[in-house]
Amino acid sequence: MVTQVLKSKLNDEYYLINDVLYINDRGNKENIDHVVLGPNGIFAIETKHYSGKITCKGSYWQVPFPFGRSPSTQAKGNAYWVNKAIKVSGVFETLKVWVKPIVVFSNPDVELDVTDPEAEVVTLDKLVNSITSYDNGYSFSPEQLKLMGEGILKQASNAIKQSE
Repeated sequence: MVTQVLKSKLNDEYYLINDVLYINDRGNKENIDHVVLGPNGIFAIETKHYSGKITCKGSYWQVPFPFGRSPSTQAKGNAYWVNKAIKVSGVFETLKVWVKPIVVFSNPDVELDVTDPEAEVVTLDKLVNSITSYDNGYSFSPEQLKLMGEGILKQASNAIKQSE
């Protein structure tokens, strides 16, 4: 659902990469649900399809059922890795890139109660606006975005190959 929304509502200035597998700093396989590269910024998106009332206060999450790691911790870790992959690729050695972590809830039956989250938390209907209205002062060219995307995919591929 998230992929469909992003593909249909983001214009051609944005590049979308889905399901990026990588190895984290502890040597564990991870996946990033979506990376969006746009003229106004880079976004690492963690998708959750939970329903019911979800409460987030800072890094503490409360859901009506057991779950694993904090979604905001996952999103922040993914953003950190994307940033690192761009730097390691050597594409932009002097460019300081900020990767914005976002947690998106795709289930329309979710009720969010969010206070001071560590990463932006949105519902699917607000995701595209969150991305397109973001302004961190960057204005990346299509060529820069393409090179960053290639760098991300190359770093992910290299890390997976080395772990096998």
